[in-house]
Amino acid sequence: MAKNSSSAADRRQAAREKARQIAEAQAKREKTARTVLYTGVGVVVVAVIAVIAFLIYQAAQPTPGPKNYSAGSITLASDGESVQAYGAKGASGDDAPADAPAFTESGLPDTAPVVTVFMDFQCPGCAGFEQANGQTLDKLVEEGTIAVEYQPVAILDAQSQGNEYSTRAANLMACVADSGQAGTYMDLTKILFENQPGEGQTGMTDEQLLGFAEEAGVDLAAATTLEDGATVQQCVENVSFDKFVENTTQDALSNGLQGTPRVLVNGEDTDSWQDPQGFATELLTAAGEIG
Repeated sequence: MAKNSSSAADRRQAAREKARQIAEAQAKREKTARTVLYTGVGVVVVAVIAVIAFLIYQAAQPTPGPKNYSAGSITLASDGESVQAYGAKGASGDDAPADAPAFTESGLPDTAPVVTVFMDFQCPGCAGFEQANGQTLDKLVEEGTIAVEYQPVAILDAQSQGNEYSTRAANLMACVADSGQAGTYMDLTKILFENQPGEGQTGMTDEQLLGFAEEAGVDLAAATTLEDGATVQQCVENVSFDKFVENTTQDALSNGLQGTPRVLVNGEDTDSWQDPQGFATELLTAAGEIG
């Protein structure tokens, strides 16, 4: 009996030991699984954080703008022979457009008035401004009396049946300026407003925009400064400066733009443009040509 009792006790002890070993093995497997799981989750979290940080970094980087633009605008003046792009009056350092002569090199006196025009190519009021005052601006710029600073914005994209005409027209102007053909800018502005699609109608196609550019004397095969070496035509078709237009439009809105056209003379808002004669008088007075 003692032998049988001892044998039974041994079996129970062996069973308990086996159960302990199984439990330990199971616990070890579970620990390993948790370690793998937590490591995997940690890797995913780190990867997500890295992606978010990269996207934030990318978003914080300034959007490359077109050559001859400064803070969303282009300043045009005559050098006595032709109209060219110049750095905005008072611009320096990072504010100055790449490769554009300083405003002081334009030959205009420091006292020459600068007319700033915020415009949306889908805006009927902007077309009205151009129709009423475009010839006056052209004449005074060509004579070396004033400089004109154009800032195209895109706040009426929703009015072109999904065509995003405001952005695409502003992009066209950026492509032309970037290619170094700023001398055609005022003529192209005039042509675009003469052919403005009505609000709520489908905006112009790329082919139509490129046709207007050619009519203004733009060389569509001219190279831009874009990294891919795109031509003006490719820049237009790819809407290469859409993000630039979006950002500068938002900047203008954040800085008080409430609608277009907005017209300033030497940085001060004016409504005299609604009376072409009164507007011309204001400009000539600012230029010191009349008392």
